[in-house]
Amino acid sequence: MSMGKRYLTAILLMMAILGSLWAQEQVVYTPTWTAQAQFAGFYVADAMGFYKEAGLNVVIKHPTTSSSGINRLKKGESQFVTLQLVSAMEMVNDGDQLVNVMQYFQQSGLMVVSHEPLRGFESLNGKRVGRFRVGVSQLPIALGRKLNLDIDWIPFISHTNLYVSGAIDATLAMNYNELYQLRMAGQRLKKDQMLYLRDVGYNVPEDGLYVTKDYFRTHRDVVDKFVKASIKGWEWVAEHPKETLDIVMLYMRQTGTPSNLSAQQWMLDECLKLLVHPKTGKRSYQLDPDGFELTNKILCEGGVLKKPITYKQMTQP
Repeated sequence: MSMGKRYLTAILLMMAILGSLWAQEQVVYTPTWTAQAQFAGFYVADAMGFYKEAGLNVVIKHPTTSSSGINRLKKGESQFVTLQLVSAMEMVNDGDQLVNVMQYFQQSGLMVVSHEPLRGFESLNGKRVGRFRVGVSQLPIALGRKLNLDIDWIPFISHTNLYVSGAIDATLAMNYNELYQLRMAGQRLKKDQMLYLRDVGYNVPEDGLYVTKDYFRTHRDVVDKFVKASIKGWEWVAEHPKETLDIVMLYMRQTGTPSNLSAQQWMLDECLKLLVHPKTGKRSYQLDPDGFELTNKILCEGGVLKKPITYKQMTQP
């Protein structure tokens, strides 16, 4: 082959590669936290090529202390973000225009862990209770106000140390994350020291996938493709939990996140339970109207929301 023909062939090959890349819509997805099994379905959809099969070039960018998922969404740096329903409702309450395009956690993993036995949420009256700085903490805070409880909510940075040291009487925790950390810190917790909100009438949906209304209106096809590929990812996770752990650990290593196989196994097992609707026993990936209204009611009665948010307002552009 002559030099000219080789040069032409190289150009044509490069054009073909670039054409293939241009044919794929590039979007950025940001989870709520650093790499871990809580976001396994999205990692699988990426690693197994489900996004590429849908014609999408998906970049997963985890949040940092200076750039949260919410900030990235508002700046247009991320098109898709994971938010807890409570956080999303607060944002809508403050005037942000969001659409819930996929609700994957149908149940609540939020719980209270106490040094003393708990006999209902009212046992927290007069106690110092650790809470997350943002997000899901607003639900128990609103619940405490609704019940006229005197709770001293203490924001925590180092969750385990604050509780283990005895600086607080109790703490909020996610059953798939902080509960494991407390057990590994040597806390021999009894059943009556743990109160799951889902067991006392407050089983609300948590993690969902959100986009801005503007993006939804202008990229409906992209949104549909991303959601379908993500659901395919979560369904693969449910069928292949062992293989999923390998993928999760890979993403943790790639992002420099400290990894612990046992912790991720615990997290994945608990998160898979949250995917299942408590009444139907199925994974619907849609925001349940009843769960949404329960969240609405608690947040309104506790003064977190100025006025109720409609289901249509949260799920339609």
